[in-house]
Amino acid sequence: MKFAPKLGSRALRRPVEAPEGADDAPAAPQPPRGRPVVAFAGILDGRSLWLAIHAAPGSLALRATGTGDVVALASDVPDDDPAFRSVRVDLAQLPGGAEPASYDVVLVPAGGGSPKPVWSHPLPTASLVRTPLSADGSHAWSIERGEDGGLRTVRTTQPATVALRAVAQESDTLTLAIDPLPGDLADHHGPELRLVDKEGVLVQTLPLTVDDDGLLHARISLADLPTGDEVWPRVMVDDLPVRRRHDDLAKAQVSTMLPQLFGDDPETPELRLRWTPEGTLGLRIAARAATTSQNETR
Repeated sequence: MKFAPKLGSRALRRPVEAPEGADDAPAAPQPPRGRPVVAFAGILDGRSLWLAIHAAPGSLALRATGTGDVVALASDVPDDDPAFRSVRVDLAQLPGGAEPASYDVVLVPAGGGSPKPVWSHPLPTASLVRTPLSADGSHAWSIERGEDGGLRTVRTTQPATVALRAVAQESDTLTLAIDPLPGDLADHHGPELRLVDKEGVLVQTLPLTVDDDGLLHARISLADLPTGDEVWPRVMVDDLPVRRRHDDLAKAQVSTMLPQLFGDDPETPELRLRWTPEGTLGLRIAARAATTSQNETR
């Protein structure tokens, strides 16, 4: 079900309204005469540009910064609020796939003529949410404000990753369900789950299996954990980091709950799943002494 926000609401206008500063703060920038002014702009799901300007005659479009080509925007929501000119656009319709690209937001006058770049108040600098990557993780869209106040949407290529689909816990074992390897790596046989520390040193390797759901599955138990000092490895499938799917949280680690495995001490976990600031999966493995049986084996 698609949801179209009421563009006249305070909640949607707030991100690009002129900020209210202290009495001694510098005056907020004001739009140049004749420039269309943004009321709301956002890429809420990683692929759809939501955009509204204060009512002005014409149609919203994107102009490629490199070529100057103007791309008309086919909106998938009605533009029925007389106070605003608004669109919601699937950015996947733009050419170039996951390649880097940038587009200025412009208003094409109703009677023809040169497109007018829209003007935006300064964008928020801090937020509890962020724009997620594309569904396949190959690229990310962002919104930027130029020195002249112009609004621009930018596509950047992202390093290859695989997404975590689910985590299940049973007794002292965790099972991770992960997307299969992408693209030309999909035919690679025998991928492994690799735990790699921040220096790039391999901490542990675990087997991966493919279940009926087509996903890669890995089991991690307390018996699989290495002995020695505390370590904070990243979780990888071969050389690809495992990322948080649809990651729209700026601080996922403090905003979500992940399973933990406990040993003899019920107060201190021996294994904790964690999200890195980049939205990739990591572990915290507590310092563990070698057991007698492990020493005998060595």
